[in-house]
Amino acid sequence: MRRVVMPVAIIGRDRELAAVRGFLDAAAQGAVVLVLEGEAGIGKTVLWDAGVRLARARGVMTLEARPVATETQLAFSGLGDLFRRPAADVLPSLPAPQRYALAAALLLEEPQGTPPDARAVATAVVNAVRVLARDAPVVIAVDDLHWLDPSSAHAVSFAIRRLLDQPVGLLLAQRTGV
Repeated sequence: MRRVVMPVAIIGRDRELAAVRGFLDAAAQGAVVLVLEGEAGIGKTVLWDAGVRLARARGVMTLEARPVATETQLAFSGLGDLFRRPAADVLPSLPAPQRYALAAALLLEEPQGTPPDARAVATAVVNAVRVLARDAPVVIAVDDLHWLDPSSAHAVSFAIRRLLDQPVGLLLAQRTGV
């Protein structure tokens, strides 16, 4: 059976798509955040996905996570998704303690004794994003933010506050009231 992929047309969301484009323009200049928030089923994920596709089309490095409820108790599962593709490119650029911490958090290396220190992992995320942002703007995109595991959420939060001078965008989708 041959799979056919149909192009996605988003109808009636011109204002929201313009905001996504504006977010991507701003991300090329410095840190910026766009939160797509609303009730379940109103199309946040459609807009989030459009933002990811537009970013890729512009040559922006996208780090993406789509957590689900069952993953909220799995430490660093969101970071594993975010750094799934670029891990091999950025890990060699990090200082040894950060390289070890991030590699262990991503389950790319066996932890040596104790689990990696949360601050070392968060600092590694900061520096990994800086490495990626040397070549192109970076968008960290998390759909269903309310399902992101706490350890990943802390690392991303720690990182974004330290990347204000970098071409980094944080594209988030979350339910209202969560």
